[in-house]
Amino acid sequence: MPIEAFPDVTNTEISIITQWPGRSAEEVEKFVTIPIEISMNPVQKKTSLRSTSIFGLSYVKLIFDDGVTDQEARQQVNNLLANANLPDGASLAVQPPTGPTGEIYRYSLRSKIRDARELKTMQDWVIDRQLRAVPGVADVESFGGMTKTYEIRVDPGKLTNIGITPLDVYSAVTKSNINIGGDVINKNNQAYVVRGIGLLNDINEIKNIIVTNINGIPVLVKDVADVQISNLPRLGLVGRSDAVVDSATKNRTITDEPDVVEAIVVMRKGENPTKVIQAVKDKVEKLNAEVLPQDTKIVPYYNREDLINFATHTVMHNLIEGILLVTLIVSLFMFNWRTTLIVSIIIPLSLLFAFICLHLMGMSANLLSLGAVDFGIIIDGAVVMVEGLFVVLDRQAVDLGMDVFNKRAKMGLIRKNGAELGKAIFFAKLIIITGLLPIFAFQKVEGKMFSPLAYTLGFALLGALITTLTLVPVMVNVLLRKNVREKHNPIVHFFTAVIIKGFKFTYNHKKATLIASAIIIILGLYSFKFIGTEFLPELDEGSIWLRVQMPYSVSLDKSVDVSKQVRASLMQFPQVKNVVSQTGRPDDGTDVAGFYNNEFDVVLYPEDQWSPHITKDELIDTMNKKLSVIPGADLNFSQPISDNIEEAVSGVKGSICVKIYGDSLNYMEDEANQVYEILKTVDGISDLGVIKNIGQPELDVDLSQEKMALYGVATADANAVIEMAIGGKAASSLYEGMRKFDIRIRFPEQYRGTVDDIGNLMVPTQSGSKVPIKELATITMKTGPCLIFRDDNERYSAVKFSVRGRDMGSAIAEAQEKVKKQVNLKAGYNLVWQGDFENAQRATKRLEQVVPISLLLIFLLLFVMFGNLTDAGLVFLNVPFAIVGGILALHVTGTNFSISAGIGFIALFGICILSGVLLITAFKQNLENIRKEPYPLYTSIKLGVNSLIRPIMMTALMAALGLLPAAISHGIGSESSRPLARVVIGGILCAMFFSLLVFPLLFAWVYKNVDRKHQDRNDGSLK
Repeated sequence: MPIEAFPDVTNTEISIITQWPGRSAEEVEKFVTIPIEISMNPVQKKTSLRSTSIFGLSYVKLIFDDGVTDQEARQQVNNLLANANLPDGASLAVQPPTGPTGEIYRYSLRSKIRDARELKTMQDWVIDRQLRAVPGVADVESFGGMTKTYEIRVDPGKLTNIGITPLDVYSAVTKSNINIGGDVINKNNQAYVVRGIGLLNDINEIKNIIVTNINGIPVLVKDVADVQISNLPRLGLVGRSDAVVDSATKNRTITDEPDVVEAIVVMRKGENPTKVIQAVKDKVEKLNAEVLPQDTKIVPYYNREDLINFATHTVMHNLIEGILLVTLIVSLFMFNWRTTLIVSIIIPLSLLFAFICLHLMGMSANLLSLGAVDFGIIIDGAVVMVEGLFVVLDRQAVDLGMDVFNKRAKMGLIRKNGAELGKAIFFAKLIIITGLLPIFAFQKVEGKMFSPLAYTLGFALLGALITTLTLVPVMVNVLLRKNVREKHNPIVHFFTAVIIKGFKFTYNHKKATLIASAIIIILGLYSFKFIGTEFLPELDEGSIWLRVQMPYSVSLDKSVDVSKQVRASLMQFPQVKNVVSQTGRPDDGTDVAGFYNNEFDVVLYPEDQWSPHITKDELIDTMNKKLSVIPGADLNFSQPISDNIEEAVSGVKGSICVKIYGDSLNYMEDEANQVYEILKTVDGISDLGVIKNIGQPELDVDLSQEKMALYGVATADANAVIEMAIGGKAASSLYEGMRKFDIRIRFPEQYRGTVDDIGNLMVPTQSGSKVPIKELATITMKTGPCLIFRDDNERYSAVKFSVRGRDMGSAIAEAQEKVKKQVNLKAGYNLVWQGDFENAQRATKRLEQVVPISLLLIFLLLFVMFGNLTDAGLVFLNVPFAIVGGILALHVTGTNFSISAGIGFIALFGICILSGVLLITAFKQNLENIRKEPYPLYTSIKLGVNSLIRPIMMTALMAALGLLPAAISHGIGSESSRPLARVVIGGILCAMFFSLLVFPLLFAWVYKNVDRKHQDRNDGSLK
């Protein structure tokens, strides 16, 4: 069964990447992004259509409804993409099925003798193909290095002297690199395939291509150009720094590699990460040992297996401690090894049943959800059954004498009393499972995060119920056949004395007790408004993902210098193991960014090895202060998986964002800047920044149609010259075995570095003469769009931020109030808050819808069980007391209310019912037995409370202590279960005291007519 540390919480997504090199963001939006969006509009069951356009790249993403499979979504997209009319030169690719949690393995290549170009070639043509063949791998995203090309650097001076243009060179290269097939000829009864071999084989053949002929003298490429092995214009660069600790001296030295080739192995959506990672590791080991040269090695720096192991350790630690504490409670209260053994066996059997059911449903073992499983809740039915049967058998042993008891058959007695207990247990378990139903109603992120918990706990409860009603009576009959004797138990005796004393006190002061209880409920529920709110607690991944954004106009060289500075600063922290920086974007366009974007994967040592020992938040604050001195830098701290999920949920690189929708980029950005200034005044807002649209310097060559007509110049020819001279244009390809490299034509840098150089580019006319670009066009410099974001066919600007040091709910509420008062958008523009806040609102709204339905179902089950509204209503009163206990636990521990805490309250609805069911059943049975005695109501209640102190306290303490390790754990993977555990512990303990001290008073008040004589006593006291 697959094991996941962090579940994939996103719906099915289809990403469409289109590269159109050399085109501005506005051109990409107009000619690529919008046609793709129009073709995707008819796609059914999509919830969002997002796009980002940047220089040379369009990224379109479709997000689908819950339940839509990748196959269904992909089929629609592939069928409709044919309707998109894209320009020549635009290269479109539909990405494989992956998710934001799919990045499972990261590595860089290391060699002492090979440069970044050779390593990049090895990555693209050797390693990439091997890793893509690993089962479960969806993609291998390469970043950094230099993509090899053969570059023909034409000399414009020589071209002018000879009277030719770059187009002539381009045409000559295109025509000189081709093979043809000549069909078949027969010779000597054999068929020979005829081939015309004309492919270029090496750089010398490129140099000797004939461009033209002047007076019978051929002009070769080498006469007008310098042919070199070069690389494509770099879109990004990767650097890596590692800490090397000497094992003997413990001295820490830093190694830095400023230009490395990195790759990210991405897992297919829905695969088993453990199996895929192991297969990748095996392939890497084989590549290092057998395939790659001895001087070149794959050096991993991130492996999802480490996170899985850390989370597994946390979960197993919590589970084992919980099981031991539950077993200890049973042993202390029962004081009998046989009863303890019977109850303890239910734990592994119920868990095994749950795992079998999960496997049959094709679900994974979610470590975040397993950490919140409470075995005390799971086996409380078994405890009640065993304790009840033990008491009955002990009573019979006392009545008959041990010798006679040991000889008698017990199955009839066990069957009779087990059936009576089984009814209460069955309905109690059914009510607990019913209480979990709202979890299944969650959508999107929260649904995928916590539905595995509901399934796991539900299946475990079902398994425990089945074994309790079948296996437990059999084991009682086998193990408690002889010598059943209730020993003196000082623990039970102590608690019984205390509770009975408390019961008498509350019974003697009914009115005061009930008034106090009502006040406690009212104050407790009212105090909920003072608890901070958030969507989900931040899950610790054991690492940091830092984004440093520079102004859009920054050059690659300057941005790389900043990344070196940041790497050096981060490596000064002793908690940091290594840092890998990514500047710009990868060649395949899988990350939409420019030179301005620097991202850092900061890998940390385990926290128990940190010296000095500080918290992760303190470490981030220190890093933030140290790096804030970088001029023009916008910092954002997150974590690798969280960063991907945040971007997938909100559409921008930030956990929460404010989006302003409209048409004018300049107007929207101005309004976004105003929102930014407002949010700066809100406490708790951090990582604040405007995701700007404008800021890309442009040099526009605006061709005049009149002048081109005057000189007889075709627009295509003029643009082709501009393209080839500045960015370079691929004329053909050269094969080296199975590897293929572009042959590109480009001007040397000294001829394309200034406006004058570009203005002097010569363009051929239809008459054969040449004319400079500056005679045909107006050349201007301006600042244009760098990024154009769109959502559902509409542009937007965004302000991103996160919340630290304060609960999200109050921070957003204050921010919304201030923004609403100060920002007034003109007609046609609107403002939307998205990200974690949007998720929290959606989940809260769903809870408001389904929780009342769940409570109604619980009440109906109680009505079916008791057959009257009175008893059902009495038992149902346990719920508000349990809720108040959960709220008190949040106050005491300083925990914010999140969806995790909300699920704790949902679980309480069912858990707190059991004690009320047992008490009412016991009270009414006692009334039937002693109705003719004096004060039958009080006597029945007192006997019922006295007989149920042990099972009620035992089940409550088991439920509380079973979750205690999860409630106090701070290990990796514990964050999501901690609020849930704290709520359940507080609620179950509060419900326990209510059941034993207050609930009997309510029963007495409702059934006061049964004991009218006792109720008419003047003083109302008990002696």
